[in-house]
Amino acid sequence: MFRSVQWRITVSFVLVVLIITGILGVYLVNSTRSSELDNLRSQLENEARITSEASLPNFLSIEGLSNLDALAKKLGAEIETRVTIVALNGTVLGDSEEDPSAMENHADRPEIVDALTTGVGESTRYSTTLGQKMMYVAVRISYQDEILGVARVSLPLTAVESLVHRITVSIITATAVAALLVILAAWVIARLTTRPIRKLTVASKRIASGELGQKITVEAKDEVGELTHAFNEMSAKTKELVDAISEDRTRLATILDNMTDGVIMTDTEGDISLGNRAAEKLFNIKEARSKPLIEAVRDHEVDELLKLCLRTAKAQATQYESSISKRYLRAIAIPIVHSGVLFLFQDLTELRNLQTTRRELIGNISHEFRTPLAGIKAMVETLADGAIDDKNAARDFLTRIDSEVDRLAQLVAELIELSRIETGKAELKKEPANLNQLVGEVIAQLSPQVERQNLSISQDCAAGLPSVPADKDRVRQVIANLVHNAIKFTRPGGKITITTKTLEESVVVDIADTGLGIPREDLARVFERFYKGDKARAGEGTGMGLAIAKHVVEAHGGSIWVRSEEGKGSTFSFSLPLKATLNVGNP
Repeated sequence: MFRSVQWRITVSFVLVVLIITGILGVYLVNSTRSSELDNLRSQLENEARITSEASLPNFLSIEGLSNLDALAKKLGAEIETRVTIVALNGTVLGDSEEDPSAMENHADRPEIVDALTTGVGESTRYSTTLGQKMMYVAVRISYQDEILGVARVSLPLTAVESLVHRITVSIITATAVAALLVILAAWVIARLTTRPIRKLTVASKRIASGELGQKITVEAKDEVGELTHAFNEMSAKTKELVDAISEDRTRLATILDNMTDGVIMTDTEGDISLGNRAAEKLFNIKEARSKPLIEAVRDHEVDELLKLCLRTAKAQATQYESSISKRYLRAIAIPIVHSGVLFLFQDLTELRNLQTTRRELIGNISHEFRTPLAGIKAMVETLADGAIDDKNAARDFLTRIDSEVDRLAQLVAELIELSRIETGKAELKKEPANLNQLVGEVIAQLSPQVERQNLSISQDCAAGLPSVPADKDRVRQVIANLVHNAIKFTRPGGKITITTKTLEESVVVDIADTGLGIPREDLARVFERFYKGDKARAGEGTGMGLAIAKHVVEAHGGSIWVRSEEGKGSTFSFSLPLKATLNVGNP
């Protein structure tokens, strides 16, 4: 019996508790005793000093010495402490509880000796007079560095000993109760330690329910301990593998959610099992899981692609315009063996628009070059056929050829300038610029053209307009392009008004005309290269002025926009910031 695990654990627990509580009990008793004695010592020292101060006047007169016994009894009654007043030679002059004349000489008392030597003395001993253990504290009585006597107070240690006794009894009681509880707990623990297989069963069930990383403490090095150790290793390895899979799954989900291409996975029945945010946004769907693919995308091209991929077990692709988002998409279907199909939807709209824009740009450039070149070729052929001999005709042809060459040169120069601005190679020489002054200069420059067109132009500029950091030449070019555009599309008798004003942190320039106006469907394209609103005037200008104006304004950190009503006129506006800004398009 005494060699059983249950018995050994029980005895060990009880011994540990008894040792700990014994050490703790001794410490508490000693600590309490020391603390209480310190408090009592401090109290008695304060009372001794009070007695010293109260008895000093009596020491200064012969008559007062006879009153010290009465003073001692009075003070003893007030502070409930035994008070003794001793002369320098040890004679007791007053005592609150005894007759001084019947008391021994106190010159050899330890507290009296220490008080006369150091000023304060303390002693704890058994009092034969009172028949109990007492604490004595004495304080020297002195006047102007002259030692007159000693004031001593004392109290029995009954209260301290009583407190220590109560604590000792409490500790013994607590130790006994703890020992009983430990015996019971140790018996229960001992029974549990003999049945670790139960713990293995519980831990295995927890792992099966998803609580990975279960670990059982190995309590013995026997066969059960080895089994427990093997179980712990298996549990740790399983958790590592599951955590790695979970981390990979989280990483994959993050990648899918941050992809710009839409990703949808379907099962073999065509129902969606997975979809990323891009796909949900592309097809305007929420909670796509478990929905049929055709219901989510609503395009038969994708449904046919799904069927073809499942039938051939090969990757398939198609391009189509989504009926939901109106975007041009490329759909790629990749078969997943025994699982379904993975779809990748790439938005080709911007690429398609870019290709369209490139084709239009090439077509526009070709058209702009073809017309003057055809004219030049025709006039050269006419001259070669004999018109060169007619001086008047030859001079007229050469003048027209020169005009067409100038037009081509202007077109090439504007294309180069626009390219430099777009690529950031055109350096802006910013300096404080007064837009009112620049507007005035442009009006003066274009006044002859305004008069030839029978138009009127006016300037309504805000007084005290603040300067803006800008490249004066390029901003002047912007204003001139906009005014020239207004002149070109305003009928004779019309009016052009230029207004400047401050708006928040910018200066705004408005160029308003009473011209033809711009159709609503063309407003979004007026700042494109080669855009010409009035087809009847397609041969006038290069169609580059507004595009150059837009890029110059944006290079300054500003904005440009247009408001127009067909048949009533247009207002082109641009703003420049009052503070210099850093722009990507400007080095």
